[in-house]
Amino acid sequence: MEIRELALGDEAALIDLYAAVLPDSPTAVGRDRAAASAFLGDTATFALGAYLDGDPVGLAWGIRMRSPSGRLTTYLHELDVRADARRRGIGSALVTEAMAIGRRRGSTRFWLSTGGHNEVAQAVYASLGGDRKPLGDVNYWWDLEPDA
Repeated sequence: MEIRELALGDEAALIDLYAAVLPDSPTAVGRDRAAASAFLGDTATFALGAYLDGDPVGLAWGIRMRSPSGRLTTYLHELDVRADARRRGIGSALVTEAMAIGRRRGSTRFWLSTGGHNEVAQAVYASLGGDRKPLGDVNYWWDLEPDA
């Protein structure tokens, strides 16, 4: 398995990830290279691709936010793994790498949200040490230690 952070120049890879993993997602970029470029060029956002033998099997994307106090928090907005590639640690690897990106970019907190019905996702986030905050949907929070 390979987890790769996408950057400017990876527009085709982002489009291919959505086509392979979430072709019907309302946040998919379709074939709009300009939208993919704008997303990948935004310093507040990040995108990750997961690959097995070079094939796209998982994706994650999120955003870094600054509070009025100045603290940075990273939010993982979307995470999915193709059904035929699940239960191989890909989701955990994507979340772990998203936390590492947040840490490298100065975030002190990391969070995500999942539906209360999604017990598989909740088990993954709990196994990664997330602090569960059931407010509406189920939210998980992590404190990030800065890189040394």
